[in-house]
Amino acid sequence: GPHAAFRHRLEPEGLHEQLHASNLGVCVLKRLSLFLAAAIVAVALAGWGALSSPAAPAAERTSTGPERTSTGPERTSTGTGLTADYGGLPEGPGREAVFYTCSACHSIRLVVQQRLSRDVWDETLDWMVEEQTMPELDPEERAVILDYLSTFLSATSP
Repeated sequence: GPHAAFRHRLEPEGLHEQLHASNLGVCVLKRLSLFLAAAIVAVALAGWGALSSPAAPAAERTSTGPERTSTGPERTSTGTGLTADYGGLPEGPGREAVFYTCSACHSIRLVVQQRLSRDVWDETLDWMVEEQTMPELDPEERAVILDYLSTFLSATSP
């Protein structure tokens, strides 16, 4: 074309020939096959849970009765003593209620790092209901959650 004389200033040498080569389809197919292979590996890993964060075992997630007890040793986060299931919440009565109530709106890590007194946890629940659109808890469930938080996630708990 009329601008062929200026092409050498604008493009790296050989680019024009590469873009118009007869084997361009082969390059596209090679890249597409690499992408598809990577996608298949990602789907396989996701199916095995390698790409997801740890959560409660399926039998415990679907429980609507009293908190289930583990039949084997719990996994722990290295060096923390906290369990990997339930987002690192320590084992104890009320853990399941705390996990599902709190994780409905935010990360459990936010809860684990607070270390508040029972009175401040109580005030925090009030604030979340009044200001953050958290559904109000029935008194029995609130007591279970406050007991757990003040026992296992207070400034004085291990």
